[in-house]
Amino acid sequence: MKYICLQCSSEEEIPLQVVRNFDAMDDGDPTVPPQFRCEECGGAMYPEYYKGVHGYEYRISDVKK
Repeated sequence: MKYICLQCSSEEEIPLQVVRNFDAMDDGDPTVPPQFRCEECGGAMYPEYYKGVHGYEYRISDVKK
């Protein structure tokens, strides 16, 4: 699935199973999607679209306008 850097807009494909595993193990805030760091600049990556294991939906358009 596609993740996009909130700082430099670099795109990275992260396997859905990896994202789901991180999501299932995370005991933190369910309103925040599984987080990764950009390999280009170190910025926060956000999913283009992801429906989490707890039913929350995350869209890059919600945070980057």
